Order: sequence, then structure tokens, then C-alpha cells
Amino acid sequence: MRRRGGIERRLRDELHATRPPRADEAERRAWHVVRAAHATRSPVRRPQAARRAALAALGAALIAVLALSPAGAKVGDWIGDVVDSKPDRSSGTLGPLPAKGRLLVVAGSGPWIVQDDGSRRRLGAFRDATWSPGGLFVAAARGRQLVALEPDGDERWIRPAPAPVTVPRWSPDGFRIAYRSGGDLWVVYGNNERHWLLAGGAGATPAAWQPGRPPFGQVLAFSWRKRVRIVEVDSRRVLGTSRRGPVPRELWWTANGRRLVAVSKGEIRIHDARGRLVDRRALPSRLRAVGSAIDRHGRRLAVAARRPGGRSSEVLLYRLDRDSAPRRLLAVTGGISGLTWSIDGRVLAFGLPDANQWYMLRPRAGVRLQTVQGIRAKFAGGPRAGRSIAAPFPRLAGWCYAEPRDERPFPPCSNGAAP
Repeated sequence: MRRRGGIERRLRDELHATRPPRADEAERRAWHVVRAAHATRSPVRRPQAARRAALAALGAALIAVLALSPAGAKVGDWIGDVVDSKPDRSSGTLGPLPAKGRLLVVAGSGPWIVQDDGSRRRLGAFRDATWSPGGLFVAAARGRQLVALEPDGDERWIRPAPAPVTVPRWSPDGFRIAYRSGGDLWVVYGNNERHWLLAGGAGATPAAWQPGRPPFGQVLAFSWRKRVRIVEVDSRRVLGTSRRGPVPRELWWTANGRRLVAVSKGEIRIHDARGRLVDRRALPSRLRAVGSAIDRHGRRLAVAARRPGGRSSEVLLYRLDRDSAPRRLLAVTGGISGLTWSIDGRVLAFGLPDANQWYMLRPRAGVRLQTVQGIRAKFAGGPRAGRSIAAPFPRLAGWCYAEPRDERPFPPCSNGAAP
């Protein structure tokens, strides 16, 4: 060990003393590489992340200079133990988004944030993720852990759970997170100071927070024993329970909090704020819902539906503020996944796994704005640990503001269809 330590010290001394041939030219080339990489970086807000980016750039410059000299070749292996040459970020771009804001994408390699210019950053090896209101943070699931992240991937805190964590959802006040652990529904404060079991035996449906409630009167709707239960989370007071019916795939509140929309395989049920059924709309014959998303204003519901056998699918648009037949936006061969609305409600985005692409359109005008090809390859990055996470296709999990919005009340971000 002493001999090895002496060799390493001597190598370090020789490294500092060595100047490669044509050093000035090599340094100029290295500087151009570093400057180009710096120009394409994603903006980050925390000084700590900025320092890491600067160190990574410095390491890249050092490697570029050393690669041009015999001394660099000799110590290349030693430097490789210190500098990670495989960053999480992908080098390609998706192209500018057709609406303002950032996309949250959950892929097999983990969740990613896509900026409005198309650049993207991988957050880590997590199975699921969701925006906080205003886009200040992200809540992510990693095995039996709920993790609060900053948008640059820094972990703020970790909450252990008794069973695998799924479908986290952040409350409108920004101070609570609901999540499933196994078959139970839990709530934790946004600062991780307090947590409690809200309901045992909850369904797999992501819970839905009612908008417009005071901070200490936050209300959550969730699936429970073929019913929908509505509970004030801090007091655990049950405000209402629906009648037995089909298990919903997704639950959505309208923007004013007066209606709760439950989307099941064969129909859409609309309840009031106490769980009483006020309307019911069947899907067209032989279609089964596989995903849905409500726009920010709560007036339009997009539903992805598939025909038996999986040979074809459609995207339907329902108007919740009027009694009318659904409008068919698109019919395709294969499946549809990951519907989500842009923040302004003008763009609807979803995935076409069989075509390996995303599709973005403007429903009001019926105009296709953008088709992004080769989606799997664009989100296949990350270290080996991230590749073990199973996800069939990079899923659009939500759209949020281009910059975090720290204002009261927090402006909501959109959530995508459930996995």
C-alpha cells in the first residue's frame, strides 16, 4: 500500500509538472470543447449544482489536454477513477416545445425534465415522479422511499415507507404529499416533519387533491373498495363517499373544486364535492379507457381509449361544461400513453409507443403542432442502475412552468395520465 501511495504521489507530481507538446494549441482546442458544452447546458438554480457543473467542465478540459500527450495516456486510468466521464444528461435535443413550460417525463431510465428549448436532464433512478405546485420541486418514488427533489436533481429529503411507493401527488398548498405504499394511502408534510396513514386498502388509482381549499382544510379523493372516498386529510374527517361502482383509473377535480371526475374503463362518472353522482357518460361502443387528463380550467377531459385486441386506439375529447358527444381527435394503429395538457391548455401531448414517437396537437384548431420521433433512444441515458427500472415507454407525466413560481397561492401544474 505504501509503495502504491508513493507511485500515485509521484504520478501526481509528474502530472502537474508535465506540459504536453504544442500545449497552447491543445489548450485552445480544449477550451472550444468546454465552451460548446457550456453553451448547451440546462440552466440550474442552486449554487451547489453550478459548482458541480464547473468542476465537470474543468475535468473535461483536463482530460482533453492530457489525451494529447504521452503523459496523459499513462495516467488516464488513474484520472478515470476520479472524473466520471458518463454524465446523466443526453447530448441530443428534442427541439423546442410547442408551448411554454417544462415537461416531466418518466422513462425506464428514471424521470427527466425537458426544458422548453428541448434540452433535458435526468433526475435519477426513480420509478415515478410528479410536480409540486409552481414547479418548485418534484416528488419521486424509489423502491420503499419517497424522495423530494429540486428540479436539478438534488435530493431535499427521503421518507422511508413500509412497502414500495407509487403514484405520489402533491397538494395544491404545496405542503402535503399523498402517496401509496403497497395498498395503503399515506400523507406526509412537504418538509418531511410529519406523516400518517390516511387509509388502508386504498385502490391503485392516484389520489386527487381538491383545489381551492384553505391550507389546513386540504381535501383528498381516492379509490377505496369500489367507491370514491373524499377526506379532509389533517382531521381525517370523511366528507363523502360515492356509491359502489367501477374502479376508476383516474380521478380529476374541476378547477373550481365543485365536481370530481372518475374515469373508469367503460364510463366517466361525475360526482359533486360530497361524492354524489350527478352525471354519467359512457365511452363509445367497444372502446376502453386506458388514460385521461383534464385541462387546467377543468372544462375539457382528454381520454385515450383502445379497442379490444389492442389493434387501434383513439383520443377523445369530452366537454365537462356541457352535455355533448365526445369529439374524436385522433385514431391510430396501436396504443396511446401518457396524455398531458400544457399549462395554458392549448396543447395536448401523448405518446404513441408502437410508433416510438410523441404527438402534440392543438385540439381547438385540430392542428398537429409537432411529432417527435425516436423517443426511446432520447431517454435511454443514465448509469447502469437506472436501466433496471421497468417502463414500457417514456411517459409524459406532467407539464409545468418554465421557471419555478414561488407565489401564494401556488399556480398548479398539470399531471399526466397514470402509469
